[in-house]
Order: sequence, then C-alpha cells, then structure tokens
Amino acid sequence: MKKFEHILIASDIDGTLLWKSQYIHPRNFEKLRYFCENGGHFALSSGRNCKDIFVISEELQSYINMPCILCNGSYLFDFQTKELLNPYYVDPIPLIEAFQEMKRKYDHIGFRATVEEGFLCPEEDDIAIGFLRDSHLGDIAFQYPISEFADKKIFKAVFVSNDTQALRSLQNELHDHYKSVFDITTSDDTILEIMPLGISKKTQFPYLKQLYPHTELWCIGDFHNDVEMLSGADVAVCPANAVEEIKKICQLQVCHCKDGALAEMIDEIEKRIDGLHII
Repeated sequence: MKKFEHILIASDIDGTLLWKSQYIHPRNFEKLRYFCENGGHFALSSGRNCKDIFVISEELQSYINMPCILCNGSYLFDFQTKELLNPYYVDPIPLIEAFQEMKRKYDHIGFRATVEEGFLCPEEDDIAIGFLRDSHLGDIAFQYPISEFADKKIFKAVFVSNDTQALRSLQNELHDHYKSVFDITTSDDTILEIMPLGISKKTQFPYLKQLYPHTELWCIGDFHNDVEMLSGADVAVCPANAVEEIKKICQLQVCHCKDGALAEMIDEIEKRIDGLHII
C-alpha cells in the first residue's frame, strides 16, 4: 500500500487554498503532487461549480483524483468522467418569491442562481453580472426573466454585494422568513448563499465513503460555509486566517492560506503516518 492510499483530502478553495482570489502558494502544488503520487486522494470542496472552479488555476485539475464537492454540497462532480453525482436542488418557487421580496428592499444587491450550465441572473440585474464579469465568468452567465427560473434545476443561489452591512441585514431577514425552506450561509463577506434545506458540504460524505471505504477524511476550510464539513470530518483543519467559529471546531490549525496551508496540512498527515506527530 502506498503511504497516503487511505487518506482523502477535501479542501475549500477561497481563503484556504486560494488567497484574495488570485494567489496559490507554489508549495501547495509541490505537496499535492507528492501526496497524489503516493496514493493520496484529493478533491476540492467549494461553493463554486464545475464550470468556474478552474478559472483560478488550470494546474489544479491535474491533482484532482476523486469527485469534488461543489456548490457547497449540492452535488459531486467527477472531473475525470465529467459525471455529475448525487445532486440536490433548491425549490425555485420560494426562491423567486424571496428574490422579489428582498429586491424591493435591497435593490443594490445582486442575485444569481447556479445551474449546470453556469449562472442565471435576472434580466434586470446588472450587479450580479458585473461581479461575474469581474471574475472572468461572464461567458457562463445568462440573463432571463426571473419567472423563467421556475423551470430550472438550481443547485444554489447567491446574493452578492460589497455592502456587507446590507448583506448581513438581508441575511437576518431571509432567516426570519425562510429558515424552514432554505439553508442560509456565507462563503465570504460579500456572498450570501441560499442552499437546499439541510444540504451542506458534509452531505456528500456518506457517498464519498461508499466510493472510498476504509479511508480517513481530512478537511480544511476557513469560513462559515465550512462548519458542517469540518464538524463531520475525521480530522478537521483550518488555516491561521480562518474565522473564530472555524478555529474552535478544528483539531489542527496550520499556517496562513497565503503561506501554503494545504501543503502544511499534508506535512502533518505524513508526520502522523510516520508516527512523529499524533493529533
């Protein structure tokens, strides 16, 4: 058996592997190569979808050798077979209602929904389209009348704004009115995520464990949408820049994201296997 054959790694991207939407420490690639060459299984666990995930780095794809947890757990995607696995969807009718209600109060906040083809934005919403274009994702963003969202299979939806105070106020209102319909979380200070009720990154763990029995799942994440994932991991890890809520539930804290947090986690895994360090 190869050294890491019994280890699964599921890594968040933004704030964990990728810093400020643009920088991945080179040591992460070096250690990922070593981990995978020695039998390790690696996947991304992200709020991103299968269309936009590699806009950050094409090189990452060469290290992914198990299905990725995408849209915060709404589905798995096997990049080797291009197969979408175990999907869950948001109920579009109350989602449209929530958008229409909140847009009357927060007209400077953008809205988009994630589908298999990319992103849907209401036809009058230039804010969400602008955010996507700024992230080089305009080619997979499509505008439709909001009424047509009812016929779409939506994995999750997002309210987006640089006005973080308004976004938090919106979050509180959504929670008060729709907590029995959706799960509501945040993936950074500018993004409010609307998820199918009861679905999180952790949702896909039993499915992965069936695919890879007798393995140990190490997860690393930094923000509120990683809480369930880290709570359900065999070993929960966070970078030094993680929010306090995350730090409290992790067995291990590694260096800052910008300094190669994933690489340091792989070092810790190897130390544990070699018997030099016990968590």
